[in-house]
Amino acid sequence: MSQRGIRIVRIALVALLCVGCAAPPPGSATGSASDEAMLDSSAAPTTPGWPRWGGPDGDFKVVVAGLAESWPEDGPPVLWRRPLGAGYSAIAAVAGTLYTIYRDDEDDVVIALRADDGETVWEHRYRAPTRKRNSLEFGKGPHATPLILADRLVTLGYTGVLSCLDRKTGERIWSHDLIPDFEGEVLEFGYSASPILHDGKVIVLVGGSRYGVAAFDPQNGSIAWASPPSSVSYATPVVIEVGGRQQIVYMAADQVIGIDATDGSSLWSFPVLNQYRNNSTDPIWGDDGLLWVATQLDGGTRVLRLTRADGGTKVEEVWTSDRLSIHFWPALRLGNMVYASIGGNASILAGVDIRSGEIVWRERGFERAKFVHTGSNTILLDAEGRLALVRLGPDGMTIKAQAQVLDSKTWTAPTLVGSRLYVRDQQSILALDLSQAPRIIRQQ
Repeated sequence: MSQRGIRIVRIALVALLCVGCAAPPPGSATGSASDEAMLDSSAAPTTPGWPRWGGPDGDFKVVVAGLAESWPEDGPPVLWRRPLGAGYSAIAAVAGTLYTIYRDDEDDVVIALRADDGETVWEHRYRAPTRKRNSLEFGKGPHATPLILADRLVTLGYTGVLSCLDRKTGERIWSHDLIPDFEGEVLEFGYSASPILHDGKVIVLVGGSRYGVAAFDPQNGSIAWASPPSSVSYATPVVIEVGGRQQIVYMAADQVIGIDATDGSSLWSFPVLNQYRNNSTDPIWGDDGLLWVATQLDGGTRVLRLTRADGGTKVEEVWTSDRLSIHFWPALRLGNMVYASIGGNASILAGVDIRSGEIVWRERGFERAKFVHTGSNTILLDAEGRLALVRLGPDGMTIKAQAQVLDSKTWTAPTLVGSRLYVRDQQSILALDLSQAPRIIRQQ
């Protein structure tokens, strides 16, 4: 089954405990749910939207028509703006509702918002105190982006609380605390890899002495399969296909690992080591069999060629470069080019030929850029809250429009649904109209 496939499951009546003020602890796999259980609880939503980290296919590319080719000097029209607590979790969206997570003291708070005006639909709050090994240098998160299923929402908090909620009401269906429940790894900067959906299972990086990766049944929170023990790092895993065999590729503290996507068995690994032993940017896979694997500082970037051989996977390093340092922000592949912010302070946007590792061009002016690509244009949001509409190609970057839209540290990737762009910093969430015929501006 393909990565984008939808598996329809037979309906099962599930006895679910009611959750109120006296909710069961996070380690419990039971909770509360609406009686409106759908037939396809383990499937992606059928309504187009932005259901996960990186959009529909996890690659920050989406098909949208009718977007403006330029903006006014002060930027695209603001539909609404509202306060939101701290956190770096990106915004998932479907069927007129936005979902994200923020931090309130020692609580993680999952929130659903109306896409039209930003009003709160529901909040789900749980206690999640940080642990001694957690560093607070970059805050208490949360980092991971919610995963939208047909009738459910799966979230992963900074401290490792994995929750499955009723998407309409926010009531808990089941939850686990990965560290006490599965001897998960206490990550210095908190759990960051977003959960993804594959073959009807929720794929989560657990780490520690029992599992590397676990596949959870979204119906009841049970583990369908798990990979052998390994460390895990901060990048979100990707699903690839090599010679007809589907694999899940994820970043550990000092290597990139490939496992079988049906049972979690080990297939291959390759060293990816930097002085801090953390890997925070996602691998990128192409139909040409090339896997882009980047990390920060002295770790550099390499491209691996994966092929099927003798029933296994042959891994060949095509090139490696210590000139390409990428930390926790994503890169974007278009054709044979990869575009990313590089360098120690990530103030240089570069175009790199994936086949050779050649830096074809460099451009200053945007720091730690995040992307959404649609049609021939790319929407770029940098760490200082600057938004730009650009055209990227082997010959360089053409800036078609740009504006300052946020005022504080902006490390969250943007979300594009239709003509609406949703962006977030450490203080607020903002909805922008990118259509050719802007709507009436409404601000809170």
